[in-house]
Amino acid sequence: MISGIDSASFAQQLVAAERMGKDQLYSTKLSTSNAQLDAYKLLETHLDKISSKLGKIDGESFEKKTASITDDAAKITVDPSAPKGNYTLEVIELAQAHQVSTTFGTEDELLTDAGITGSLSIQLGSDAADIVTLDLDTLNADGKMTVADLRDKINAASDNPGVTASLMRTGSSVQLLLTSNETGIENTLDVQIDKQNDGNPEAFATTQIEAKDANIKLNGVEITNSKNYLEDVIDGVSIELNQAHSINASTGERETSTIKIDSDYDSSKDSVIAFVDSFNDFIDSINNLTRSMGSTVLDETRSTSSSSSSDSDDTDDDDEEEFKTTAVSEDQIGVLKGDASLRMLQSNMRNVMFQTAPNGMRLSDIGIEINRSGKLDIDKDKLTEALKSDPDAVKAMFSDSGSYVEQLETITKPFTQTAGLLDMKESNLDAQIKRIENDMSQFDYRMNQKYQIYLAQFNAMNNTVNALSAASSLFSQNNQNS
Repeated sequence: MISGIDSASFAQQLVAAERMGKDQLYSTKLSTSNAQLDAYKLLETHLDKISSKLGKIDGESFEKKTASITDDAAKITVDPSAPKGNYTLEVIELAQAHQVSTTFGTEDELLTDAGITGSLSIQLGSDAADIVTLDLDTLNADGKMTVADLRDKINAASDNPGVTASLMRTGSSVQLLLTSNETGIENTLDVQIDKQNDGNPEAFATTQIEAKDANIKLNGVEITNSKNYLEDVIDGVSIELNQAHSINASTGERETSTIKIDSDYDSSKDSVIAFVDSFNDFIDSINNLTRSMGSTVLDETRSTSSSSSSDSDDTDDDDEEEFKTTAVSEDQIGVLKGDASLRMLQSNMRNVMFQTAPNGMRLSDIGIEINRSGKLDIDKDKLTEALKSDPDAVKAMFSDSGSYVEQLETITKPFTQTAGLLDMKESNLDAQIKRIENDMSQFDYRMNQKYQIYLAQFNAMNNTVNALSAASSLFSQNNQNS
């Protein structure tokens, strides 16, 4: 008789043989469901990207303006409301902040030694409320306040109206400088000291830099401003002045700059190109996910997308990175081949590209054609030419009622909206994955129960064999003794 068998090993082998087919079935179901779920999420990302590109084409990209200036006299910023045109700018004078000073021997000189007592008042502009008054007799009761301390007291005063005190060291003396924080004549400083507090103040400082308003001419119209930043001087146009124009020695006239405001064609072109790239990427993804294509085809698709992106000098790095993270992996190829709704979506989106825009133009008129693979090719030179020759017509193709953007949004909305088709498919797959995982857990439990049964049976058999072996040995021994 055989005795001393490994009960656990025999039980494990029996259970492994029994569960092999089921384990493979569950693994295949779970792998397929997860792959499908990831695939739908990938498509959702692509559709969100297309929606984002459509939003830019339909809105801001065609509204943007660009501004240039022929010299460094000013910096021009514009928003979409700025009217297109050319403007002549003559910068006569920049705005300046008022600065006054008074001279002391050193920064450690005591105010009492310099004869600075009583009340010091600093008035900013004409508003009587914009004043700070320092009672030096109180602040300097111990007579130890220095020039540097006075600077600090002025800067720290809670009712400082907008003046900065600083020290300038000349080598032989120190000047206490008081400078208005804002430029312009309206921010002139009036600094007085009443040494006896008897109501007879005197000037405390002399002017170092005169307060001035900015003075320019725009198309011959004179404009003054307290600041060097002229906001909305024309609708949507702001000018930041850098320097005054010089007088031409030969003509005796002041130099001028030319400001040019135009549509931002590059922004419009980039948005159209970005949309084409995202459209093609989406078509590639549906092709890969809905039919069994070999890895060679996938590699060709990636190569085409890569070369298309490299041809676009204007595609930004963020979009490039986004394309990389939404590529179809090889184990996802054909995972959605039974989904007819995706094929219909793909077909409907392609059909829109063949349609005529409400203004009678076609995509081919601006350099966009559909190739044999169903993707879009773009002639950037033709697109640029169309934008420059008639930007309003190109804009209308993407923004008017019934435009390409509106048609594509109508087609994709059932898929992208909350509780839409993609959400439903993903929700169903989530539920399916949970059911499979639950079935696997229950199956594991049943197999463990069987293992325990097999283990108990083998242990019982092992015990029986051992008992029989012991009895047989005893019987043989008795026979020998007799």
